[in-house]
Amino acid sequence: MGIITISREFGSGGETVARLVAEKTGFLLVNKDTITQGLAEYGVEIPDPRLEFMIQEEDNVQTVRQYIEAMHDYIYDLAIRNSLVIIGRGGSVLFRDYPPALHVRIISQFTHRVQKVMKLYDLNAATAVRLVKEQDCDKRKYYRQIFDENWMNVRPYDLVLNTEKMNLEDAADIIVTAYHIHAEPRAVKNGEGITEYEERIFTTPAEVEAEKFMHPSEEEFAKMLDFYRIRWEYEPRTFLLEWDSEGNVIEAFSPDFYLPDQDLFIELTTQKPKQAWKKNRKIRRMGELYPEINVRLIDKKGFESLLKKHSINQDGEE
Repeated sequence: MGIITISREFGSGGETVARLVAEKTGFLLVNKDTITQGLAEYGVEIPDPRLEFMIQEEDNVQTVRQYIEAMHDYIYDLAIRNSLVIIGRGGSVLFRDYPPALHVRIISQFTHRVQKVMKLYDLNAATAVRLVKEQDCDKRKYYRQIFDENWMNVRPYDLVLNTEKMNLEDAADIIVTAYHIHAEPRAVKNGEGITEYEERIFTTPAEVEAEKFMHPSEEEFAKMLDFYRIRWEYEPRTFLLEWDSEGNVIEAFSPDFYLPDQDLFIELTTQKPKQAWKKNRKIRRMGELYPEINVRLIDKKGFESLLKKHSINQDGEE
């Protein structure tokens, strides 16, 4: 899973840069249209195209916050299954604690942005100035109200590019190169002049173990565990359940996952409840023979609620 977030000043060409980066990396571009269409499929409609403006009105705050919460959940869900280029939407804040993510800020001088906006939208200077100021103001207020962050602060970003000094294609190439440096291993010298191979690559355990999974749902579940930084092991132990009269083992059970921090085995099922009776029987048998072992059978719908619960517990913030 790769993540590149791009924050931009209005008129800096950030949207074009993000599109180019997505094309060059093959990552999914997540912009306002992606989110609006994706949430609409779940029956969640955007209350107003200008969320940044709408949230400033007291009567709309609750409605907008509910939509933004759904938007953030949707982005997180996309990130579990895809590599993303996220334009705006507070992506740098949402993935601040995800080390492999590259956070980029696109800036440009105010006068340069005004000129770009005049040309792009065929506006006179006065209207363009007003539009750029309004957009900057809306973004500042949006970040302050939603994230309690200063939008003008560039220190949280890994890379800051001034598009007044370069064309947009070059900016995209720099970002792609920076991402590879950020995410891939490279040879470095330590203090003793010895070359070592720096561990910069972020290959999730799920990606390493991908070929071992017996079912696609297990790989998906492993990716979700990686996303929430929950340590796991895949089928680390087999429990003997039944023996014949001669002492030969005739039935055993290997739960899909073990979560060492929770001391919990997990068996997944995508079957309907009536068809999952074999797994339920094995788990009951485990309870009889190994009462000290914690094991749970969960279905796909239970994935996310379980993971969120353990993630919160791990951080001790609950």
